[in-house]
Amino acid sequence: MLKKVSTPFLGFLQTTGVVIYLILLTAFFNFVTPLLNNGNEEIYAPIIMLLLFIISAVITASTFLGRAGVLFWERKYKEAFTLIGWSVGWGLVYFTILIIGLILL
Repeated sequence: MLKKVSTPFLGFLQTTGVVIYLILLTAFFNFVTPLLNNGNEEIYAPIIMLLLFIISAVITASTFLGRAGVLFWERKYKEAFTLIGWSVGWGLVYFTILIIGLILL
């Protein structure tokens, strides 16, 4: 299936996956923050944050760099770096949209 998808669209899908993950992560923080305000946050908060950081790094790297890594392994260097470029480009588009949304609100 991935061979039929264009590189720009695959970059869009990868970046959209990361943005959706970040939205879910933000919703998780909004849910967990009130639960940690019971006086035990100095014990649990650093553990939760570090574990979440490690898990997020793996999920984001897999989503963002997984296919590019396979292409690189297959010695398709140009395609791999093109896909990374498109993913970063779409990330900048999402970033710009979010900043404009913040300014207009």
